[in-house]
Amino acid sequence: MHRFYKMLSGIILACFFSWAHAAPSDDLTGLLSHIRTMQANFSQTVKDAKGKVLNQSQGNMSMERPGKFRWNVTQPDAQLIVANNQKIWIYDAGLEQVTIRFLGKEAGETPALLLSNTNETLAKDFQVNMSTDAGVQWFVLKPKKPGSLLETIKLGFANAQIKQMQLLDHLGHMTLIQFSHIAVNNKLSPALFNFKAPAKVDVIDETGR
Repeated sequence: MHRFYKMLSGIILACFFSWAHAAPSDDLTGLLSHIRTMQANFSQTVKDAKGKVLNQSQGNMSMERPGKFRWNVTQPDAQLIVANNQKIWIYDAGLEQVTIRFLGKEAGETPALLLSNTNETLAKDFQVNMSTDAGVQWFVLKPKKPGSLLETIKLGFANAQIKQMQLLDHLGHMTLIQFSHIAVNNKLSPALFNFKAPAKVDVIDETGR
């Protein structure tokens, strides 16, 4: 479970930045460039290649550009991912363990970089296509670099707001994330994007500091 959320930290952060009018990547960069902050509730379902449900969870998220992110799973098991533009903290309350690592430098390997590099990184690292289905505008991102964690990232927008994400990994696992109670461009507390490990929690610091 901890490994899953560690991978998911990069995946989730990947999908929150990028939409003018020309290439689909420009459209996507233009859409998300208007979002300075975002808060929402989410529900998340993970299925295997045969459609069997592997995991379901709920929680809330907060995001602020550039590169600040908080992904708080409240049910069924508490998990917390916090990023502050330099580091990511991954806290597993059940395991009483927190892992600290640097944000990556290439969106192909650490898609979280899309949070801040909305134009250059998106076009450089992903092939982007666009379609519309049942009133939802879908942007399909395929990593250009071989060996990426994900085969496909799909972002679904309705009324210029992101409503859904679909993430397909190289094992055929599909993660569906649906957002509700969305609020954008409100002032957020800086405390949301910093993390201090509770007492008596094991700390795995991969930053070497």
